[in-house]
Amino acid sequence: MNGLEALLNPDGHLSDDDKGLQAEQFSNDLALLQHQQAHAVDPDAVSAEWCETCGNEIPEARRKAVLGVTLCVECAREEERRAKQWT
Repeated sequence: MNGLEALLNPDGHLSDDDKGLQAEQFSNDLALLQHQQAHAVDPDAVSAEWCETCGNEIPEARRKAVLGVTLCVECAREEERRAKQWT
């Protein structure tokens, strides 16, 4: 039993190790859901052909893989680096 499944059986007899694993799995599940909500993209979103920051072409593979993408890989990395620097 792990993660959200544990909520369905709160009276289960678990060892301390199992409880720790259960708590870790729940935390991972919650983080994943929060990440998905924060980065939710409309499935019909149209990706840009050109990077909105540098103007370089965004490869077709990236446009298909990341719906609604507006930055090339290099600019996206730089944006993430700056965001991490200020957190």
